[in-house]
Amino acid sequence: MAHGLIALATAFAVLATPQISVAQEPCPLSNEKPMLVTQLFFGLSVKGRGPVTRSEWTAFVRHNVAPRFPGGFTVYEAEGQWLDPASHSVVRENSKVMIIAAEDTAEVRTKITEVSDLYRKAFHQQSVGVITRRECAAF
Repeated sequence: MAHGLIALATAFAVLATPQISVAQEPCPLSNEKPMLVTQLFFGLSVKGRGPVTRSEWTAFVRHNVAPRFPGGFTVYEAEGQWLDPASHSVVRENSKVMIIAAEDTAEVRTKITEVSDLYRKAFHQQSVGVITRRECAAF
């Protein structure tokens, strides 16, 4: 009887645990495949100087993003707001949002981290916002 209860409890635990992810579900359209979709949020204000210029941004993308993501990406302008953890003040600034859709691999994840780290260092940023999700896509 105890073995039966253990087996039953195990079965319920397995059924209660979500097992399906986007990568396992079929994509809705036949030409789509599961991909990692990443949004990066780059603040353009630089402490102690003017904002990141258009030419600085273009050079950063050309030298640091394009070689890592030759399959492509999208960039658009935005206005951001965040709470500075050091001063506890609200900061509003112009920003760039980059969307990258690529195969979900360790190499792609490393490249996303590299882009974020390189931008933070080049333009003295406290952080670069990063949102990732698994989606179905076709290009």
